[in-house]
Amino acid sequence: MKKQKVYYYHDMKNDDFATTNIETVKLPDDYKYIKRNFLYNFVKICLRLVVYPIIYLILKIGYGISFKNRRVLRKVKNQGYFLYGNHTNYMMDAYNPHIIPLPLQAEVVVNPDAVSIKGIKVIVEMLGAFPVPTSMKGMKNFCDSIEILIKKKHVITIYPEAHIWPCYTDIRPFGTESFHYPVNTNSPCFAFTNIYKKRIIPFIKYPKVVTYIDGPFYPDLNLGKKERINKLRDEVYNAMKKRVDENPKYEYRKYVYVEDPSMSNAKNKAEK
Repeated sequence: MKKQKVYYYHDMKNDDFATTNIETVKLPDDYKYIKRNFLYNFVKICLRLVVYPIIYLILKIGYGISFKNRRVLRKVKNQGYFLYGNHTNYMMDAYNPHIIPLPLQAEVVVNPDAVSIKGIKVIVEMLGAFPVPTSMKGMKNFCDSIEILIKKKHVITIYPEAHIWPCYTDIRPFGTESFHYPVNTNSPCFAFTNIYKKRIIPFIKYPKVVTYIDGPFYPDLNLGKKERINKLRDEVYNAMKKRVDENPKYEYRKYVYVEDPSMSNAKNKAEK
């Protein structure tokens, strides 16, 4: 029997197990998040029409995915919104945000390394990668672009845990940083939570995935801005936490806390 993969961690907020090893390219401060070129946008639409059915098949066949409570999205009509999810898979977390809000277009806030790969940068952008700026000067451009897309009835997906922990069965602590955006745009947001379940078919080891959608959560206009942000964060976190707590945990990957960060790094290298 294949040995269970073990990840050793020290810092739940900052440890990352993505292992992509991509050299990040610095983004220009005026990075063009929204392209106005007709040909570019035409190709982008065609590409998404071709790729989305393929993505859906990969999710269904590869991950056995099913979506629960997706009907809550109907409560928000004729406006853009934000999706917040737990970050537990490299490929699935890139695909899921495009299928959940269909027929609305989705953009996924990603690390700049997602658009740092030569040869596929433009394709990744067309498929919705929305990289965070690599400098403080680029932040205004980033925020302004989010506001424009929300007004255009797009969906912005954010992973507030920031780092990938493959098949992790709980919700890691996350801050309020990414909850400024729905407050600044006075937009609703939803939580989506990926739950891993053991397959019925014994020879398929990788777990099936059930994605729960909860919301909408709105900025509370009766509160000050800071309190609005904190409340939204707590509502999203609590919705995710409730989903993982009410479902049996299938620990396909094991996570072990190590007090010494250098020791956790050494153990993870030994596991590879």
